[in-house]
Amino acid sequence: MKWLLDQKIERFKKALMKMGWFAEKMMIRVIESMENRQIALAKQIVEDDDMLDAMEVELREEATVLLGTYTPTGFNLRFIVSSLEVANILEKIGDKVRKVAQLLFSFYREQSTNIDPNIVRMAKNVAALLRETLGVVADMQSERAFEVCMKDEEIDELFEEMRSELTNLLKEKPEQTERILCLLEIAQELEEVADLCTNIVESVLYAVSGSNYKCFRDQMKLFKRGEGVLFDDSD
Repeated sequence: MKWLLDQKIERFKKALMKMGWFAEKMMIRVIESMENRQIALAKQIVEDDDMLDAMEVELREEATVLLGTYTPTGFNLRFIVSSLEVANILEKIGDKVRKVAQLLFSFYREQSTNIDPNIVRMAKNVAALLRETLGVVADMQSERAFEVCMKDEEIDELFEEMRSELTNLLKEKPEQTERILCLLEIAQELEEVADLCTNIVESVLYAVSGSNYKCFRDQMKLFKRGEGVLFDDSD
């Protein structure tokens, strides 16, 4: 029975990675759309998000079968539970990327200028972080999980630079308010994708070690459980 469960777990992992790679492809299309002002790509991303949603449902259904049929324990149990969380986070990343695509579509329709190069640079950094995050999921390596948490700081700094620059521009050029606010919202969505990457590697650390970690202020820290609240028997 164990060998059969191991086969099922490997198949499940491949499906999870397929979902991750699909999310990465959406990010790559966003960058291509930014660089080449391609409206068709922005529209495609919106359609892609529906596929990503369907993938999450399929993974959840398969996980239910695995848990109910094979009653896994130890690492296999933690891996399935963590994978469900990862799939949910990937679905949220898809939502963020779709939102960026919708903002790009609006930007192209209303503005004659191109996307700010700093926004493109930020998007490329986020895509690179997502790729590294997927590598952590594929290899189940805790060391690389810590690196993802630290690299999130670089994207946070880029976002703060963009926010400061765009906020100042609002004061200097109020006639460009619509354009500036659109760029600011795109930057915000990208920064949140990076934050979601840190959530993914937190789940990997739980699967590998059985301990709960949180990426706090760009440092991965062990979450120390207190006395508890939810399952305290006292009134």
